[in-house]
Amino acid sequence: MHERRTHFRGKARPGRRLPVRFRAEGHTAWVDAETRNIGVGGAFIVCQLVQPQGSQIAVELALPTTDRTFSLPAVVRWAASDGMGVQFVGVDVDILLELNDYFATLTHV
Repeated sequence: MHERRTHFRGKARPGRRLPVRFRAEGHTAWVDAETRNIGVGGAFIVCQLVQPQGSQIAVELALPTTDRTFSLPAVVRWAASDGMGVQFVGVDVDILLELNDYFATLTHV
């Protein structure tokens, strides 16, 4: 079977829920949501205000291990009735490393 992805996804953590908020490009209002599946390459964001495929959004999240809030630029790659799959793009390497370190400590839930 041939892998169709052309971007780095990282190892997702199904079942892991983290509170996040996002806002669509050009909007000022933030939308509270949560992840159902997240890795350093992207996430599935559970929400009612699903953005169209191709939309650029900003995602903010805080890890339980730090007081720091991470701002992650993302693109909506697909949408469903209960949320959207996003790819993180142009994220600073230091942020990716910190996220990866946190995700590596998680066990399957």
